[in-house]
Amino acid sequence: MKEWFTLAGLQTEIYWEDKQKNFSNLREKISRLGKKDIIVFPEMFSTGFTMKSKDFAEPTYGESEEFLLDIATKTDSLVGGSWIEENPEGKPFNTLSFVTPEGSIYRYRKIHPFSYGGEDRFFSHGKNTLNFEWKGLKISPLVCYDLRFPEVFRENVGKTDLYIVVANWPSQRIHHWLTLLKARAIENQAFVLGVNRVGTAGKIQKVYHNGYSAFFGPWGSEKIVNSEKEDILEVSLGLGELKVVREEFPYLKDIFFKGISFERLS
Repeated sequence: MKEWFTLAGLQTEIYWEDKQKNFSNLREKISRLGKKDIIVFPEMFSTGFTMKSKDFAEPTYGESEEFLLDIATKTDSLVGGSWIEENPEGKPFNTLSFVTPEGSIYRYRKIHPFSYGGEDRFFSHGKNTLNFEWKGLKISPLVCYDLRFPEVFRENVGKTDLYIVVANWPSQRIHHWLTLLKARAIENQAFVLGVNRVGTAGKIQKVYHNGYSAFFGPWGSEKIVNSEKEDILEVSLGLGELKVVREEFPYLKDIFFKGISFERLS
């Protein structure tokens, strides 16, 4: 079991509805990246935040997951990013996949489609949170708008070391992004990595994204990319810090509401 983990969040431009151009851009960035345990791409890394969900939907093990697996194999890293997944029972899902170098895949389907932007009209909502363990690190993945709903973070409180949030978060609300990421880290005594995109999305109604990918620790320590351009957030986390924080200020054991009990957190 590892004690220290190195992480890279790729804050990139996403070329509108152009999978191959996005794959090429990410490969170029990774070619200049040193060894990392975990590599994370933004929300809908292969297409951008398009509402043409059925046009760009893929089956599992489709182009986007094959790309993630290829990167995971070549870098010997856990690699994640969200993409558009086919749904035989209705509208596609906004699915965040994490792929191990050995080929295991962990999938989380975005629970909260962004209704303000019409995402709910073109995407189905997921039903379950996800918590998985990789090399001793317990990870809970979430997507963009989920960040505004603390209950999905609380669902895995006490059994998560690292929440990873991928996003297409617009510039006009970037202060919400940073405030909420920090709050989720402090209130859940966990690390939080937020990976956002940069650049303009859409063809008719343009939306600008300025990045500010960020990493917050359980005491509120922070590292933020404020370049407002393509960049890479590189950080390290140590599980020992979580143990110290939770032992010195053990307030998680006092949580009590429906679905979470003292016993589970003790």
